[in-house]
Amino acid sequence: MRRFASSLLPLALLLAVPGAEADEFNRTNTGPYGADFSGVELGPDLGAALGSASSANISGLAGGAHIGYNLQSSQLVGGVEADAMFSAIRSGSLGTASFSQDFLSSARVKGGYVFGNLLAYGTVGWAWSTTDYHDLGVSSNATVNGVAFGLGAEYAITRNVSLRAELLRYDFGGASYATPFASQTLTTTTNVLRVGASVHF
Repeated sequence: MRRFASSLLPLALLLAVPGAEADEFNRTNTGPYGADFSGVELGPDLGAALGSASSANISGLAGGAHIGYNLQSSQLVGGVEADAMFSAIRSGSLGTASFSQDFLSSARVKGGYVFGNLLAYGTVGWAWSTTDYHDLGVSSNATVNGVAFGLGAEYAITRNVSLRAELLRYDFGGASYATPFASQTLTTTTNVLRVGASVHF
């Protein structure tokens, strides 16, 4: 019997190790310093946008994905993140013209503080967007560059899954668009409230 029990010991250890790793990977017990947001994170985003193109209001939906990397020391978190979103952001009245943003992207640094399972953070960085302007059959497009900044909160459901909400402001410089008679310069500002999820590695 003793020989039989000893022969089962390696099998028991083999089964116990993956179970322990799985418990660690999916743990919800965050310990004395709160949740662990360190490492690579990526996931989808979906949001609503409001803003302006010079005197015209713009609004619409945007959706895409983000990827980033965080370092964490105790409750302090710092990192970098890039995101890309396809959008259906359109202008209100511009007379005979219309304006749209079809793509938004940014590359930012972020820093925050962990309260239990919740990470609150601020972020700032570079942004760009593709835009289109149509007036009386004449179409013109431009890629605009600017700055993106905002606030966010991320809640850890498990060690490797979290939910997030962000409010980002994209400020772009002026761009010139062709019209039937001359050109039109527009300065674009876009505010995006979005929610998303992250998988952490």
